[in-house]
Amino acid sequence: MIPADWIPHRRADREVVGYLREAGDGFQAMDLFGRPLGEPADWLEAEEALEAHGLAWLSEPFLLDVDGRDVRVRVVEATPQRIRVKRDDFGDVRAEQAFWEVPVPETGRLRPAPPLTEWPGLGSAG
Repeated sequence: MIPADWIPHRRADREVVGYLREAGDGFQAMDLFGRPLGEPADWLEAEEALEAHGLAWLSEPFLLDVDGRDVRVRVVEATPQRIRVKRDDFGDVRAEQAFWEVPVPETGRLRPAPPLTEWPGLGSAG
């Protein structure tokens, strides 16, 4: 769960894009997963980091460590309590669905997926 003393940062449409937490004499920008976006800075720089990071990254594929095996997933929900992901089915409506929940702050089980061309058996990027 996101700590109660972290300050939600909202973009103009009131959507939360991340959090600011006190860090020494400054503030650290934290993404929706509770991960730091750079080093502590002053309030304005931390806000700018959150604005620049935005929300588009949530639509990208991720790898989830499931019992020591990487599973390609997509985020379906991100709340201050949890991140809910589902196996990336590549749009196949007949595919078996599998969901997992990851606590927030996220501790490293979830990370950006490399391009598919870098996956074993799918060729190389060039």
